Amino acid sequence: MESAGRGGVLTLVRTRGPMTATEVADALDVHVSTARFHLTKLVESGLVETAPDKRRTVGRPRVTYAARPQAPTGELLGLLLAQLGPTPELRERAAADAGRLWAASRAVVAPSDGLPDPTAVAGAILRALGFEIESTTSAFGTHTLQICACPLQSLASGSPEVARGVVRGAVEQALAIASPSLGSQYVVRVQPDPHGDCAIGVRLAPMATHSV
Repeated sequence: MESAGRGGVLTLVRTRGPMTATEVADALDVHVSTARFHLTKLVESGLVETAPDKRRTVGRPRVTYAARPQAPTGELLGLLLAQLGPTPELRERAAADAGRLWAASRAVVAPSDGLPDPTAVAGAILRALGFEIESTTSAFGTHTLQICACPLQSLASGSPEVARGVVRGAVEQALAIASPSLGSQYVVRVQPDPHGDCAIGVRLAPMATHSV
């Protein structure tokens, strides 16, 4: 069975669509309202589009959902990414610099003399950059944000080090802008979903425990 999260819904309609909300709910074994909620968010983010169900000829036509076609830019993207460096480490470092510039152009949390909530700061910049946050958890000073419906899906599946670098750099920059002391207290770790479902985990760990 596919994942029931938003990333799983996107994967489902991308591979099987067009599908109705009921068909998505049945395939994922979730309530139809849950399926419709995720589908609506995916439509709002521009990843999914709607159309009347042409398979039904009697009664009011139902709405189907299908993933928007992706531009055939894979080859060009690969060439551009190769220019970031010959190794994954160098590409991630260059991507992190780009992520910092991206976040600096969209700063949404004003500098503060106090110590802002790191989860709120990270969430604000990620949303401003077009990411959807599915869940947030905190335990023992470590905060984890689970992202879905992100604008870096093709990077996450083909060049995870680049997606990781962009997100890490963006969050690091946002923390530093919000509070210099906050930026120096946390190590940002990013793990793109290995299946390319656009599910990216962002982990903010206290500097003293980043090696754990």
